[in-house]
Parts: sequence; structure tokens; C-alpha cells
Amino acid sequence: WQPLPGPQTRALETEADELFYGGQAGGGKSSLLLGLAFTQHRRSAIFRREYKELRSLVEDSRELAGDHGSFNGQDLVWRMADGRLVEFGAVQYEPDVRKWRGRPHDLKAFDELGEFTESQYLFLTAWARTTIPGQRVRIVGAGNPPGTVEGEWVIRRWAPWLDGQHPNPAEPGELRW
Repeated sequence: WQPLPGPQTRALETEADELFYGGQAGGGKSSLLLGLAFTQHRRSAIFRREYKELRSLVEDSRELAGDHGSFNGQDLVWRMADGRLVEFGAVQYEPDVRKWRGRPHDLKAFDELGEFTESQYLFLTAWARTTIPGQRVRIVGAGNPPGTVEGEWVIRRWAPWLDGQHPNPAEPGELRW
């Protein structure tokens, strides 16, 4: 996997520990999440809100993995020949987050972040960690700025980048905090 030139490459190379990667449909958001999992991280969890929404991600992952790993369709887990682990998961209901506690993932990735509640995001990201010395840990949410009240937390969290009325706007890719 190679990132597309421009924003996708900048997102791959950013030093940010937590990133919101937005863009139009077909802009490479899901591809970025898969690319990070299969090239930069050792233990990854990629989430969608509902399991049925994972279908296209899983199919795209087959192209990336090729014959370099084995996929457990029941558990939705890739075990790669180089030791990488890529898990797909969903948290349709608030209590579903508990199934993910205590498990180390150095990449927590969210496809269509605005569909998650803020409490789901905060719970799942609190467990972002690694047991592998020197392995980078990061959180990446991908999606469009939400169009529903439930997803407005995304705009509040990344307001300098997403809110056109923010008193101190940020440039795309600018690091803060």
C-alpha cells in the first residue's frame, strides 16, 4: 500500500497522536486506516459503528493482505506473516465498548467517526497502548464532519480545523496540544 500524494501522505506522516482525517467520498479515508494498520502498526483495531458496515473494509483488506496472512472471518481478525494483527470491530450499542477493554492496540482507527458517540470514542481510545517497545501509538478517526446532532462532538473536539467560526483556526495538518 502506498498513500495518495497530498493529504493522505501528510496524514500518514503526521506526528499527531490523535488525528481526524476528513474528506469527500472516495477521498481515501478508509484506505488510510487500512494502510496504517497494515504498514505502520503491529496491533490495530479498526471500528465501524455496526458490524454490517465493516463488509467493504474487510474486502478492501483482502487486497492489501494478499497471501501474506490469514483471515478469521468469524472473529474478523487478520494475522499477518510478519506478526501484525488487524482486528475489525463494531460498537453498535454503548455497552459494546466493554468487549474491547484491556486489549492493547497501538492503532485505534474509526471509520465514519461521526457515527460513534463521544463516550464510545473516549472509552475505546483510553485503551490505546502497546506492549511492544518503540512502537508508536496513535488514534485516527476518519469521516466527514457530521450532519447530525449526535455527531457534533467531532466538530467540538477538532474545532480549530472544522469550525469555520473558531476564534483560533488551525491549518490542515497543524499540530496542537
